[in-house]
Amino acid sequence: MSRTNFIRWCGLAAVLAGVLRVITSFMPSIASVELQIVYFTIDVLLLVGIIGLYGFQKHETGRWGFFGFMLALIGASLLIGHDVVVNAEALLYPVAAFLFAVGISVLAIRSWAANTLPHWASALLITSTLLGILGYGIKGFDVLFVVSGVIFGIGFIGAGLTVWLQPVR
Repeated sequence: MSRTNFIRWCGLAAVLAGVLRVITSFMPSIASVELQIVYFTIDVLLLVGIIGLYGFQKHETGRWGFFGFMLALIGASLLIGHDVVVNAEALLYPVAAFLFAVGISVLAIRSWAANTLPHWASALLITSTLLGILGYGIKGFDVLFVVSGVIFGIGFIGAGLTVWLQPVR
């Protein structure tokens, strides 16, 4: 498979991750095997999707884009680890999600500056991080965490569609 095709398929993985993330934002958080499989699938698609997003714009986003990519990659890998390890350390998920969110936000900021992704997609990815932190950290603001998931999903869909449909540089 050529580099171009690989990056494009990674863009499609980002679209699928975004769609699933939007859907799961409205699902009850009752632990079940089926829900864990869905979360594992999302996290694998996030990992593949972030590889495509970075590969699509690596030259234009520079060192800070690489830094954001690495944070997001580590975060997504830790999310997958959290999914597969039974009785994983409770602290692993928030750390992994934080690393992924900050990494995707740094990459989105660089994408905005480089004009490689639609500005609305970058803005949604950055906004989702801010809302997610508020929703997770402030008691009584749980709804912001749900809104963050929807906004992230839509932004990741937009970024993924751009990678899927635009010529790879």
